[in-house]
Amino acid sequence: MIDIDLDLNKKSDLEQLVPHKGKMFLLDRVKDCDLDTITIQTQVDINESCMFYDENLGGVPVWISFEYMAQSISLMSGIFGRSHNEPPKVGFIMSVSSFNSHVPVFKKGDIITLKVHQTIRMDAAVTFEGQAYIGDCENGILAADGVLNTVEVPDPQKSLGL
Repeated sequence: MIDIDLDLNKKSDLEQLVPHKGKMFLLDRVKDCDLDTITIQTQVDINESCMFYDENLGGVPVWISFEYMAQSISLMSGIFGRSHNEPPKVGFIMSVSSFNSHVPVFKKGDIITLKVHQTIRMDAAVTFEGQAYIGDCENGILAADGVLNTVEVPDPQKSLGL
């Protein structure tokens, strides 16, 4: 694991690496991060306190996994920045394509493992493949997968016209 003087199993430490704070930060911990292969594995514990928990479903709709994947990308950028004494780059999801859900809901008590890997980089445009597993990546159940197309921006306020 990368040494960045933070506990990657502690949500409050992870929040220091991303723009999402409080209830908007959905990840619970980093399981693994490899900056050489540009791959991260993060985890989410499904329970009633999850922002998107739906009592009628008894869990979180699986389509939320694309946001889990996006926050995993943001977290990897934060880890990279911290390890190089640089601020994390700010990015936006431009599209989610080839999204497939293989189950409808992440159930209460599930541990979801997200695996995200950078596949293409063309200047500020970056593409990632992501998977969400119930359990771990090696022995778990593939719940969803997709491709996230993102763009990094030097000045998010200016990019949004603010």
